[in-house]
Amino acid sequence: MFKASSAALGVLLLLALTACGSGGSDKKDTVSLSKDEKTAVASLEKAFTSSTTGALTATEAKCTATKFVSSVGIAKLKSAKLLDDKLQVNTSGSPTFDAATSGKFADALLGCVKYQARLAQETAKSDTTIDAAKFQACLEKELPNSLVKKMLVAEQTQSKDAATIGQQGTKAMTDCKVQAKK
Repeated sequence: MFKASSAALGVLLLLALTACGSGGSDKKDTVSLSKDEKTAVASLEKAFTSSTTGALTATEAKCTATKFVSSVGIAKLKSAKLLDDKLQVNTSGSPTFDAATSGKFADALLGCVKYQARLAQETAKSDTTIDAAKFQACLEKELPNSLVKKMLVAEQTQSKDAATIGQQGTKAMTDCKVQAKK
């Protein structure tokens, strides 16, 4: 899983982002979890915050893990080899997500992380010639969550069009960097 979560988060976060920021979740989004689901969420939270590429904040990790587990379910996460029989993250192999499961992961992640804002902030920190506000505005238009989701699903499912979709994301980022120069 660490390989898989690192790859998934790396694709999503593209630049190994580590800044804070959360899409937040309203109280209306609160879900009741079973004891097993709580165990699975805690295991995923740990993996998401300890990932070497694109680690999430504790708030983002809890939000993402909760939404993902509640939308997919324990049985599917075990059959995908993401969780072992003890509901811990499977560290001995990579999970196999179908497009639906990957889509639910992307929805959970993008529902908990303000991706474009985070990417803009981190890019502006490492490239002082970038205006973060302009970059974020461009990303929101050129690299919307719908494209980020397509990128993540394509990468996680190793679809035949993963490279093409990844190039679309890279082009959007590159174009936005040019437009956001101070």
